[in-house]
Amino acid sequence: MCPTLYYRPLSVPPTAADIRTLQDMRVACGWYLDRVPRWIDEVATNKRFLWFIHFGVIHPTTGNLVGQSPAIGMISLYLDNPEDPSLASYSLTSRVEITSLFVYASYRHLGIGMAAIKEMERRAQTFGASHTTFNTMAVERHLRVFKEELGYREYKARTATYSVSDVIGAGFPPNYHIAAFLEKAL
Repeated sequence: MCPTLYYRPLSVPPTAADIRTLQDMRVACGWYLDRVPRWIDEVATNKRFLWFIHFGVIHPTTGNLVGQSPAIGMISLYLDNPEDPSLASYSLTSRVEITSLFVYASYRHLGIGMAAIKEMERRAQTFGASHTTFNTMAVERHLRVFKEELGYREYKARTATYSVSDVIGAGFPPNYHIAAFLEKAL
């Protein structure tokens, strides 16, 4: 059972603390620290929505959020991916891409990642998206979860998307540089 989660949006303009939190998460996961400035610009121009994931403290009587833990992860929705419109082209196809999912290692295996994906699907559906998509390393044990438990399907050929140096730098074997592309109708 996943604990209660709270999704706090990146503020616009972002606070220094939020920028530092984003940078710390990207260093911890080993991926895309260099993209943080671009993501901040995309949030400011409504091309991306980005949330920090927190444990939420819910009041037992009112059901209102009354507190939150420090950020334990992050996730975003990308509306228009100019590098691969098949992943996200909301303005043309109503497809949005779930990206940048990260949960600190000490909080993994609690169902937080799966809960975050489901929450992004729900949010995408509320603003009229027809599909959610994402790309991930083409590792069968990971893909099985997305396909069997979340209802995604591969919709195009796997490709060498990630640089081998990024993959190795993030602590994965070199053959993890192949990406699988998944979609789900909402």
